[in-house]
Amino acid sequence: MLKSHAKGLIAIMFIVAIVTLSGCTDTVEEEEVKIGTLLSITGDLAPYGGPMENAAKLAIEEVNANGGLLGKRVTLISEDSQTSEIAAVDAANKLVKVNKVPAVIGAAGSSISLSFIDITTSNNVVQISSSNTAPDFTTYEDNDFYFRTCPSDALQGRAMALLAIEENYTTASTLVLNNAYGVGFETVFVEEFENMGGEILERVKYDPQATMFNSEVEKAAQGNPDVIILISYPETGSLILKAAYEKGIMDKTDWLLSEGLKDETFAEMVGKDVDGNYIIKGFKGTAPFPEGPAYEDFKEAYVNKYNKEPTTFTPQTYDAAAVIALAIEKAGSADGTAIRDNLRSVANPPGEEVTDIGTGLKLIREGKDINYKGASGDITFDENGDISADTANYAQWYVGTDGNVVWGESIDLE
Repeated sequence: MLKSHAKGLIAIMFIVAIVTLSGCTDTVEEEEVKIGTLLSITGDLAPYGGPMENAAKLAIEEVNANGGLLGKRVTLISEDSQTSEIAAVDAANKLVKVNKVPAVIGAAGSSISLSFIDITTSNNVVQISSSNTAPDFTTYEDNDFYFRTCPSDALQGRAMALLAIEENYTTASTLVLNNAYGVGFETVFVEEFENMGGEILERVKYDPQATMFNSEVEKAAQGNPDVIILISYPETGSLILKAAYEKGIMDKTDWLLSEGLKDETFAEMVGKDVDGNYIIKGFKGTAPFPEGPAYEDFKEAYVNKYNKEPTTFTPQTYDAAAVIALAIEKAGSADGTAIRDNLRSVANPPGEEVTDIGTGLKLIREGKDINYKGASGDITFDENGDISADTANYAQWYVGTDGNVVWGESIDLE
């Protein structure tokens, strides 16, 4: 009898312990707000992914320094897409279904985002990319769960065409990644360049998984175009330019580069000539230009934190994390649908203009409307989740004598 009674007490204590522990687990989960990132820490886009991840961390640190969100600390859960669609799908499933994040910042590449956008949007998870430029996303059926803080290549294709005409090029060929980014950019450029009186000689697409590009380079150079437009990422782009140099194609034809190659390490990747000069010294390209009122403050904070200059799409990534955080505080909820429904209310006019996260959070807590003006520019989302064309800024960039990236003149899209 006593043994039976003792066993009963033990069973009750065991059940109580399980309930208590379960309650503790729930409490821990409730004490944090989770936001995911899915960027290219490795692979062809690695030169961008690491700095972009750092920019997101910087924004979240600023959020936590200003009281977190909804009275809770924000945790950034980071996954590596490996610049691979297969790896990205696995990572997206983990973030959405295991970590249960309500929002994901990423991916770095357009084709990578397209590989998992249905996972995020069908689960009511907001996806914001700071570097997806393919026009495909504008009309994608995403139930308004997809946004981006960088402008579409529908605009950059025109910027590249304007630069080509300004450089007095009358004939051009294109050599592009065979993915959403490369093909989308190329399509707009070709249409705009031809409308401006230019002639396209060759349109060449290459496999992103390839490691040799001799035949593609030779085909793009057929007919000796005035310029070859290279739309690429650093790893494969450097191999293409090396092949062009070795074949003497650079002696006959100029090159213009997409923003996917605007990286401080890119000239070193391509290499130097026999005289010790960088092969691509003086090469020009186009890229979104960060003209945000908060850019200098962001740059100072980034340099102080990481001892490096911000790179392409880092201010856009900072802004992506910022608007997610502000939307959560505005909504009073870290639910994906609530975030979606409040993104425009913190980023678009009307509202008091703010240029830093701390002030934005303070005003929201006071019950005031805000209009976040970011590090990358005026973050105004249109009905498709795109950055409004009226607020997009582009500029020339070129490779300096020491291989560094230098901003050139702005490009007037009008």
